[in-house]
Amino acid sequence: MASNDIGVHHSADAKHAEVIVIGNGPSAIALSFILSGHRPFYNGAPLSNEYLIQRLQDEPEVSLLEKDLRYLSDGLEGRSNNPVALLFDQLLHPDADLGVDAPSALDWKHDEQHYIPHVVLGKTRPGGTWQKIDGTMQTISQNSWMELPNKPFKDWLESKDRTRSTLNVPSKLVPGRATIADVKDYYTDYVKSQGLESNFRDFHVVTNVQQVYHLRNIVDSESGEVEPCCGNVRRNHPHCWEVRGYVTTVASRSNPKDTNSENPGEGNDSRSKTDGESGEEVVIARHGFCYVAPHVVLAVGAYDTPNRLGVEGESLPCVIHSLGEFEQALINLRLQSSGDMGTVSSPTLDPVLVVGAGLSAADAILMAMEEGVPVIHVFRRSPNNASLVFSKLPRTMYPEYHRVHRLMKGQEHSQLYTPMPKQTVMQVRDNAVLVGSADDNTRAPSATSSTSLTWVDVSVVAIMVGSRADLSFLPREGRDLGIVGKWPIDSKHNIIDVDPFSYQANRQPQMFAMGPLVGDNFVRFGIGGALGIANHLNKCRKKEAL
Repeated sequence: MASNDIGVHHSADAKHAEVIVIGNGPSAIALSFILSGHRPFYNGAPLSNEYLIQRLQDEPEVSLLEKDLRYLSDGLEGRSNNPVALLFDQLLHPDADLGVDAPSALDWKHDEQHYIPHVVLGKTRPGGTWQKIDGTMQTISQNSWMELPNKPFKDWLESKDRTRSTLNVPSKLVPGRATIADVKDYYTDYVKSQGLESNFRDFHVVTNVQQVYHLRNIVDSESGEVEPCCGNVRRNHPHCWEVRGYVTTVASRSNPKDTNSENPGEGNDSRSKTDGESGEEVVIARHGFCYVAPHVVLAVGAYDTPNRLGVEGESLPCVIHSLGEFEQALINLRLQSSGDMGTVSSPTLDPVLVVGAGLSAADAILMAMEEGVPVIHVFRRSPNNASLVFSKLPRTMYPEYHRVHRLMKGQEHSQLYTPMPKQTVMQVRDNAVLVGSADDNTRAPSATSSTSLTWVDVSVVAIMVGSRADLSFLPREGRDLGIVGKWPIDSKHNIIDVDPFSYQANRQPQMFAMGPLVGDNFVRFGIGGALGIANHLNKCRKKEAL
């Protein structure tokens, strides 16, 4: 990063830690668990990979945090490109890709002496983006793939009386896949039950990250002027990271007395009481914070900033870009049309238009049809395109998504659903959309197409064409950190370039990235970064102790 991205001294009001974690989703929670002194050991459980067993059996009394992860993960294959993520997944979920639901091959031992001081800064309650998703939806992954170390999801469900037999849940839910409400509660409870609450700073929004240096000034013997001790600050001085932002104090609309509690010993930093489903939250106060640490971890998710089409009218009120907004729009349509909490009367309502061919678009379609709202579905690819995500999902586990795919292909019909394949939105006006043909490999309209343009009357336009991480707190939004320099960071096309074993950014020492930022978009692999980062920090501490 350029020299104007650094500061000479950190602020006097800063609080200090050894590690600052930005983001409080599953990856960050797993990292906090390990940094809090929990150490993993191979417990001798059977694995299908004999070579891995042999490596793990060398010095079984030694924690994975002291072992050579390059050696242990050599030759492992799976659905992640990160070797440490594959290693951690094979030990937490042995042979999961073979359909086996085996117990973990790791035992965890807690040792306070190995605690590494750290803070986890999150915009919401622990769980990150999961806390913002509609609780009635089901996860893509199986129950066990959503779990974190040392707390099996299945056992948690049983202990909370949240099994399907005791819940009044619709029978259409697929066994083996959790509801989002379950996942939210699991992550919140995990932080509590594992004793991690003191590390978490909820409702903390990071706005700036910069390098700061500790410099000694000297006095020139002839002029008497105060001068820096050296000319090359970067080369001659170690740096820390200064992380600034603001913390919001929130209250539940249903209970205004339920506000963030002040955290003793943390100055003005306020913490939210994790009170579960307490109703809509309202911001009632805001103030700044500043932390300084030698290491910073980027653990933000990939869903903060929705992608846009870049067409005229996309900023109009009738256009939305997230499922949360779409859910609220359906509620508003229901109230406008029926005047009560019944379903919408579709003949009296213009359809909603959904753009995209991914799972978010499918979720929006399913939500609308469930409410009796007619849907026009615009997507740029052929419904038979092999790259569509639906072809990668087992039919028995994901029947609702395969129903959407059948509707797209015309193999199933509904009066509530109208597909418009190989089309794209060209312009949006108030409650009207101009649709035209698109090339299969681009969102842009096709100049060679002879198909006429079509204006469609709609009530809502839901543009569901993916999203990306919000890295606005970094210089140039972190573009210098990617595999492809100077291009925006994207969890699919331009991830942060990291060392595959330590997860340290190759272009920025002492900065780490994990989860979607390094291409691991599923929880079961995203938490692998916690092992890599903790292993590296443990080695750094040992070197400093020599």
